[in-house]
Amino acid sequence: MKKNLRVSLLVALLVLVAVLAVSTFRRSSGPSAPTSAGSTAATSKAATDGTGFKRGLAGAGALGAPAAATEPMNRAVVSTGQVTLHPDSITRARSEAMRLVTAWGGTVADEQSSGDDRGRITESTLTLRVPSSRFAEAMTALAGLGRLEQQSRTSEDVTTRVIDNEARVRAAERSIRQIENLLARARRLSDVIAIESDLARRQADLDSLKTQQAYLADQTSLSTIDVYLSKIGHIGPGDRSARGFLAGLDGGWSAMKGAVVVLLTVLGAALPFAVVLLLLGVPLWLVVRRRLGAGPVSAGTPPARSA
Repeated sequence: MKKNLRVSLLVALLVLVAVLAVSTFRRSSGPSAPTSAGSTAATSKAATDGTGFKRGLAGAGALGAPAAATEPMNRAVVSTGQVTLHPDSITRARSEAMRLVTAWGGTVADEQSSGDDRGRITESTLTLRVPSSRFAEAMTALAGLGRLEQQSRTSEDVTTRVIDNEARVRAAERSIRQIENLLARARRLSDVIAIESDLARRQADLDSLKTQQAYLADQTSLSTIDVYLSKIGHIGPGDRSARGFLAGLDGGWSAMKGAVVVLLTVLGAALPFAVVLLLLGVPLWLVVRRRLGAGPVSAGTPPARSA
């Protein structure tokens, strides 16, 4: 009796252990396990199969498409202006323009000046870069440096270009990171060569996009203003011609100098031919003259008799 009871307890204990083991196995190998195993197998296959890298490159290429921008952004405007002035003193106006640009936080990008025989500046051209937020103020202040002859300004909204460029840069960076991950898992030499070639091409595209981005940032953050300064009463190339006695005298003197230059030019061109004709013509003329001087004896003169 006791022996049967022990056997029954042992069987019940074994059944309980088996039930607990099955329950534990089911919890540890739930529905997500096959998926993880399948994903691991697929990754392993992609890492050893060349077609896997081709599909990876194609997927990375899809990342290169520009993404739609949803973040709000301020308007990006490129502003340029031109001002033509006739100040009393070009030197003072030029110095004041530079002082104003420095106070606004801008720079002088280019400067070209010309002067007269006494060293006084008669014309000056300044290319100024001022912050876009101070563009209107700068145009007004610069116009007050002298007698205003001409003023113009243009503005171009490039907000769409800026947003599109930024989206392309972000997409290109994501694409490059994806390709670098593929390169780290590559094992075959052909895969490495193909991935590195595609990576170099995409890196060049990204560098080009960043260059465009930097140019747009510069143009939208700093406006360009061209300032033309000329002396009051200065006769420029496009002004009307001077009149009066002095103007006529100057014109006649210039015409005479031009005529003398033309005459000397013709004389210089003809001189080599004259020298050649002189060297060949003088001996020829002497020979002809000698022959003419010792011409045939006249018919009425009897020939001389010999002794």
